[in-house]
Amino acid sequence: MNHSTSKILHILDAFLDFFLLLGAYEVSSLLRMHSPWGEAFWWVDVARFRPLALVYAAAIILIYIAQGEYRTFKRRGLVRELAKALLGNLGGFALAATILYVFQLSQFSRLLLVYYYLLSSVVITVKRLLLHRISLWYAKRRHIIARVLLVGNGNLALRYYNDVVKGKDVSAEYAGYAAQNPVVELPNYLGTVADLHKILESTRITHIVIAEETQNRSELLQITAIAENYGIKVSVIPVYSDFLSSRTMDNTVNGLYVIDLKMQENCDIMGVNIVVTDMDKTMTLLESQLEQWRGKYICVANVHTTVTAHEDAEYRYIQNHAVMALPDGGPLSQFSRRQGYAAAQRVTGPDLMKQVLAVSAEKGWRHYFYGSTPETLQLLRKKVEERYPGVVISGMMSPPFREMTPQEDAQAVAEINATKPDFVWVGLGAPKQERWMAAHEERVQALMIGVGAAFDYEAGNIKRAPMWMQKHNLEWLYRLMQDPKRLFHRYLKTNVKYLLWTWRSGE
Repeated sequence: MNHSTSKILHILDAFLDFFLLLGAYEVSSLLRMHSPWGEAFWWVDVARFRPLALVYAAAIILIYIAQGEYRTFKRRGLVRELAKALLGNLGGFALAATILYVFQLSQFSRLLLVYYYLLSSVVITVKRLLLHRISLWYAKRRHIIARVLLVGNGNLALRYYNDVVKGKDVSAEYAGYAAQNPVVELPNYLGTVADLHKILESTRITHIVIAEETQNRSELLQITAIAENYGIKVSVIPVYSDFLSSRTMDNTVNGLYVIDLKMQENCDIMGVNIVVTDMDKTMTLLESQLEQWRGKYICVANVHTTVTAHEDAEYRYIQNHAVMALPDGGPLSQFSRRQGYAAAQRVTGPDLMKQVLAVSAEKGWRHYFYGSTPETLQLLRKKVEERYPGVVISGMMSPPFREMTPQEDAQAVAEINATKPDFVWVGLGAPKQERWMAAHEERVQALMIGVGAAFDYEAGNIKRAPMWMQKHNLEWLYRLMQDPKRLFHRYLKTNVKYLLWTWRSGE
């Protein structure tokens, strides 16, 4: 169900409540007319106080909206929903009583108001539970109800299983569980976490709930990365959940605090979706997604590329169409943290290339280097072979400093693919390298990563800024001192524009 359809349904739900409340007034009036208590009450009295019933109903609907009752159809049981309805309707009851007092409508029956309050609470409760059951039936019939894969076999997993499968209020369908070994208490053992790819291929899963007694960060990252490749939601029940409180009922399941996990969150900076990540998370993503990302590309973004993309719609599309736009520039990760993304860290192209090369011999990854000059590539090969023993360099190419003909380009792609690389490192400089990767998406059968000056850094042509300058976002100043003629105009133009944009954004 898309967002617009869901919104329309919730609006209709509010209108349904309004008419049910008006109907409850009419039934309450009948009860009052035939009540053995109080003075005589006639149809003329019912008609006289219908405007008050309208005010009462409208007030209750506003209270329900404020309580968030129209955000979901999910309900939590008769007693809880009745208590919520009684509490919400109390506001309408108090408003009606206030109107009676202010306008001195002493002839209005207080008994009718009590009948109306109680009956309207019951009617709303029954409607909510009935609508909840209808939505569950529809979801199951259309196969759109959550199909849960449980990860774990300890107490947390058992508690979640009992709520989802055995609880009276079933809002999800249990598919099975993954753990190191099967246990008697849980049915339908599907395998270990290492078998997750096979499980997701063979079983329809829409939601993974991690409920392990011991939670390993790298395993959480791996599960989340794999799940996102299949478009599957991932949640985790922290082992300390009993000490947490929830602001909304949707965050808790039978007293367990459930936190949704996302491998790739993006922060919008000048229209560019900069991924919220760090080096560990990025490396985990590369390892888990490499086969799925073959033929695609990763951009390494800084202030210069972000400002350029802000002003160039085509280039902005290229950046946002990448599987990731990494925050190479310190100001970008700093901006993300100010937006509330505490985990945002800088991931530079040179550092990422070093990290990938460092584990490549163990992983069996093959590398192709595209860009720079033949002299730099020769130095690069020598340095890589010295620093990373066992790394396989499948090939290198220094393209001409002009636009290649279609025939030359096709030949270059064929040469790259013939070497069967896993990574193609592109060092053409921005924005040329991003445009080249986008133009060769799905043509080059490897993951392309644009790393700018990383070839020169690794070859030793350019020195990296001292670590203290990197940590304080001053690497741009070090680069400027190394190459002032080329970089002065770029930094003056883009950095000032970025600072003005952040100032206007209140950051």
